[in-house]
Amino acid sequence: MLKVAIISDTHLGFAWGEERQEDSFRNLEQAFSLAAKQEPDLVLLAGDIFHDRIPRQEILGRAIEIFSKFCKKLKSRPFCVKAVRDGNTHEIKNNVPPIIAIWGTHERRHADSTNPLHLLEKAGLITLLHAESVLFEINSDQIGIHGLSGVPEQLAKDALRAWEPEPFDGAANILMLHQNFKEIMPPVDYFLEFSDLPDGFDLAVLGHIHNTQIKKHPLTKMPILVAGLTVSTQLQKIESEVKKGFYVAEAGRHSINLKFVPLETRPFFYESIDATNLKPAEISAKIIELAKKYILKTFYQKPVIRIKVSGILPENFLPSDFDSVSLVREFSDKLILSLDKSGLVSQQLAAQSKLLQELKASRLSIDQIGIEILGRSLKEKCELKKLESIFFALVAGEMENAEALI
Repeated sequence: MLKVAIISDTHLGFAWGEERQEDSFRNLEQAFSLAAKQEPDLVLLAGDIFHDRIPRQEILGRAIEIFSKFCKKLKSRPFCVKAVRDGNTHEIKNNVPPIIAIWGTHERRHADSTNPLHLLEKAGLITLLHAESVLFEINSDQIGIHGLSGVPEQLAKDALRAWEPEPFDGAANILMLHQNFKEIMPPVDYFLEFSDLPDGFDLAVLGHIHNTQIKKHPLTKMPILVAGLTVSTQLQKIESEVKKGFYVAEAGRHSINLKFVPLETRPFFYESIDATNLKPAEISAKIIELAKKYILKTFYQKPVIRIKVSGILPENFLPSDFDSVSLVREFSDKLILSLDKSGLVSQQLAAQSKLLQELKASRLSIDQIGIEILGRSLKEKCELKKLESIFFALVAGEMENAEALI
């Protein structure tokens, strides 16, 4: 059995210049340290290792330092037997870095350009795969790693079909991708499905999806592993509910055992407030009450408290009347307060939104919707025929005719 550490979505450089700028580096160092203690034969990185396509030099420098330190700790020196690229098999007989990576959506750049993972590869710190399969020999055991780096989502199905990876005979085989998947992601325009995954592999590793989970292929029953991220980036509710970490897989021929290794990351909590009919001052009072609840607790690190405020304000109040900046500043020495007021609306905006939803649900044409809105806007009631004449006069820019009709 071979031992493989699987880490994904470390987003190095996230929140650079902000209070949380050290979190991504600190969490990766912790993951590498814990992984080294497992004495893995290989380490897989499933994309979005960096947060930006062109990271600052300071971020690159930190990454090189962390990777170099980790490589020195790893005892394994995998021997590369062969590689398959563009349908051609190349016999290769040399040792390679034991860290095998694909790039993700955050690192992806246009064709023939250099992304930050290319730089780590040029520095001899990782083995980078894109539409490639590599067979490794480690202590008389063999394992195939098959990696497709992130591609634009609308091209993912075609890219996977064009690649057509095939498992190596007599070896454990792991497939690694970084794309949307219909069965896991929220509704998106483009995605892969589990049925798109090729047959014959022992494990599929998915990057890009932020919350760790293990699924199974509906037909082959192949385990599908989402390693998850190591640092909270979107501050969604589920990020506060799912522990961050990485996986260790014990891989044999047609046999995979998975173990989750948790990380100790910055505490993150998610709260929500229904602000319907609450005045801005009352909303602030509720937020202060929630914040004080966390101030009374003891944490090893300053926690992040994300509070989603949503609802319809009383008449004559606007979302801009709610001063979130002052609240964030008030508690900055005790916690990192993040306020989401995107769901907070005025009565006027709520009425307009309701109107648009009703019109959309009625499946009217654009012209019909325009006429309907015009009719509701005019103070005096007009017959449909007259409304249509006014509307089309406005569309044609004939303001005088429209005014005359009104």
